Amino acid sequence: MITVQQAIALLRKHGLDVRRIAHSQAVAELAFGLATGIHARNPSLDVNPEKVRVAALLHDIGRSAGGDHEVNSVDILKREGLADIAAIVMHGSLYEISVLRGKADPSLLPQSLENKIVAYADARCKDKVVSLQERFDEILSRRAMEREKVASVTMAMPRYFALEKELLGLLR
Repeated sequence: MITVQQAIALLRKHGLDVRRIAHSQAVAELAFGLATGIHARNPSLDVNPEKVRVAALLHDIGRSAGGDHEVNSVDILKREGLADIAAIVMHGSLYEISVLRGKADPSLLPQSLENKIVAYADARCKDKVVSLQERFDEILSRRAMEREKVASVTMAMPRYFALEKELLGLLR
C-alpha cells in the first residue's frame, strides 16, 4: 500500500493539475470519513479506510491521458503496480453511456463496498463537498448542450441516490 504523500506524488508524475489534485483530496477525505465510519460500525465488512483514501486520491489519475479517464485510471494504476487500488477506482459513469449505446456493461459499475464509497465520494465533490442533488444540478447545467451526457447523468441519478441510501444506512 502506498501512502497519501506517494499518491499525491504519483498524481503529479502523471501531470494532474492543482485543481484536479484538490478535487481528488476532497474526494479522499470524504471517502476516508465514510469508510472509517462504516468500518467502525460494521467491522465484519471488508473496508480498509486507508486503502479507500488512497484509491479516492488516485481515482482521476487517468485524466492525464486521452480517452476515457476511468479506464485510463485503472490501466495506469495497474502499470504502476497498484492493482488492488485499480480495482476500486471505477466510478461507474461509463455504465449509463454503455446502456445508451446499446451495450450495457455491468462491469463498469462499482462492485465492492470500497469501490462504492469511492464512487459516491466522487459524485459528492467538485471544488467542495455538496449534496448529490446539488452536484447533479451543477453537472446538468454545465453540460446542458451535451445530449448524451445529460441523458447518462439523468439515468445515473437513481443509482447514486440508492447508493447514498446504502452507504448512509451502514453508518447507523
